[in-house]
Amino acid sequence: MSPIRPRIAARMAGIAAFHVMDILARAQALQAAGRDIIHLEIGESDFATPAPIIEAGVAALRAGQTHYTGALGLPLLREAIAGFYAARWQAAVDPACIIVTPGASGALLLALGLLAGPGDEVLMADPGYPCNRHFARFCEARAVSVPVDASSGFQLTLKLIERHASPATRAVLIASPSNPTGTAIAADELARIHEW
Repeated sequence: MSPIRPRIAARMAGIAAFHVMDILARAQALQAAGRDIIHLEIGESDFATPAPIIEAGVAALRAGQTHYTGALGLPLLREAIAGFYAARWQAAVDPACIIVTPGASGALLLALGLLAGPGDEVLMADPGYPCNRHFARFCEARAVSVPVDASSGFQLTLKLIERHASPATRAVLIASPSNPTGTAIAADELARIHEW
């Protein structure tokens, strides 16, 4: 008797595996076998979590903070983030407008789920974070890869966006610093894009 397999949604055919995890597994196997490996696969820091963060985590666990938080994140953390924006950039951000996610990928998936759907297009830089196109596909939107190079600072520019935008364009993903190139978009260019 063969096992029963669930029917997989058709959209999954357009979502490739995150190959960097295979590379990480291979590098870890080589490291376990005694090879000296410098990890550059997943963008993880090359230092251990600082002791004060570990101690705060342990203290929270000992204090019984082991249950679900609110869906938007801890209110005190959201207020601290708003305070950071005020102190660092003199920007007033209402804590009610801040959502804490378990990482950027979770945030991008939520944002695209809110903004994009069938028939919509999402512009993004190429090269760019490989999962971005899969986030768009998961939301049944179409990722539009916009080639970037040294002449654009490996970033989307207003000129490139205008050239590739269509009536179906619903979102433009911009990463600054860029993943994977590390370049940052100039503040004036970002302002022009925001205005657009």
